[in-house]
Amino acid sequence: MEHALFNRSHSSPSPKLKQKPLAADQRLLILQKLQGKLEIQALFQPLCRELDKQIDISRLIWTLDETTTLIRQGQSTPHQNSFALRYGDNSLGSLHYSTLYPLDDDEISLLHTYHRLFAGPLFNAIEYQKVKHMALKDKLSGLCNRMCFEQDIHHAIAMSEKRDVELVLFICDLDNFKQVNDNFGHLDGDKVIKDFANALKFATRTSDRCYRIGGDEFIILLQPASARSEIKVASRINQYIQQSPILGILNIGFSYGTATFNQGDSMLSLIERADRKLYHHKRNK
Repeated sequence: MEHALFNRSHSSPSPKLKQKPLAADQRLLILQKLQGKLEIQALFQPLCRELDKQIDISRLIWTLDETTTLIRQGQSTPHQNSFALRYGDNSLGSLHYSTLYPLDDDEISLLHTYHRLFAGPLFNAIEYQKVKHMALKDKLSGLCNRMCFEQDIHHAIAMSEKRDVELVLFICDLDNFKQVNDNFGHLDGDKVIKDFANALKFATRTSDRCYRIGGDEFIILLQPASARSEIKVASRINQYIQQSPILGILNIGFSYGTATFNQGDSMLSLIERADRKLYHHKRNK
């Protein structure tokens, strides 16, 4: 789904004077405006402001890998130009412009200059986003980690409080996991963690979030949720385990507990209630 970072309304194309190349002091000033901005949205803001001084842009789209970001929302026009962005040997995707009139050679040359100035800061922002993303991922399971959970749970609680969207915290750990590590070694234990992560992905929707909190402990945030959400998820996890050549052979099961958000709940109160149900479930197996 496309989201516009910036909007701008146009009435009719205004006549443009012949564009002159950017002087050295202008290029330096633009670089100063771009440097140090590591959030993609914040980085595109000064670029768009500078471009608006030179060219009437109706619509601007940035594509990178399989991601499309609508930078400037507006009507698509017959006058379109696309430019590949590079920084050294690194591809930074492409910018796709729709303008209110066909661009002449001077305007295209000017865009190339802007793109060269933009490439270095954009590369830094992309690398920062990659590192930020990695910091919130559990390397072994590929799921989000505890730090990510602690960020997301506060947002999920706020959603439930303000918009009355039901939230269920689903916590689980593995049965017989210690025996796998003791009898077969940690490499097989790692395989179990990876495959159980796949079970959680199989059991949940795209709106749900799965986390490895540590060891063999996992949490799922189900939102929006219903009275039967937790039952459906547990059933689908069991279905995956029964069909798994790894989990089934090693006799891996799981125990779980849940807590449904009530007004006044915090992260700790939800976890405490879900934990009590988990241990009750484990004791009564």
